[in-house]
Amino acid sequence: MPADERCVEQYDYAPVEVREYDPAARAVAERLAGLIGACRPGTLVEHVGSTAVPGMPGKGTIDLLVPTPEAEIAELADALVGMGFQRQTIRERFPPDRPMLQGVVRQLGKPYRVHVHVVPASSPEVAALRGFRDALRADPDLRREYARLKQEIVARGVTKSLAFSRAKHDYITATLVRLGYLEPRTGERHSSRM
Repeated sequence: MPADERCVEQYDYAPVEVREYDPAARAVAERLAGLIGACRPGTLVEHVGSTAVPGMPGKGTIDLLVPTPEAEIAELADALVGMGFQRQTIRERFPPDRPMLQGVVRQLGKPYRVHVHVVPASSPEVAALRGFRDALRADPDLRREYARLKQEIVARGVTKSLAFSRAKHDYITATLVRLGYLEPRTGERHSSRM
């Protein structure tokens, strides 16, 4: 394996802070997409979440979406672990049929936390993650509202990543319903870790 593919360092949990948008996140996402594609040719990797939205404040975690045929999910997750990404060890982790791997990579010496969401290609979550990202890119009012929500959550003292994600869940779900990516009250699971 080329040395750059082993660039993934140990993931560390840290208190959530809402940070200004970092334009270098795009380069990190592109670099990782290239490395994952080199490891598994033909793999589609998309930058989603707040770091994929120019000007959007957030935790600074780079979220990557990897839509994958169900039969290939375990093999892809193993390949990502081979690159240095780690499986979640928390009690409320994503399930094996929809894993999220994590790691830290450095860009010009600066560490970036990374979440790689391996989502079944047939799942409505794929369209929801893309749709929320695209809506944030297109709508400055939505960006401001979402940024304000994240800042209010942290101001209330909610700084553990899982609790922060839960605090955003209802807002993200309501937005996805309004945008037509989720049916009202379906309980359809999606990642609110944006």
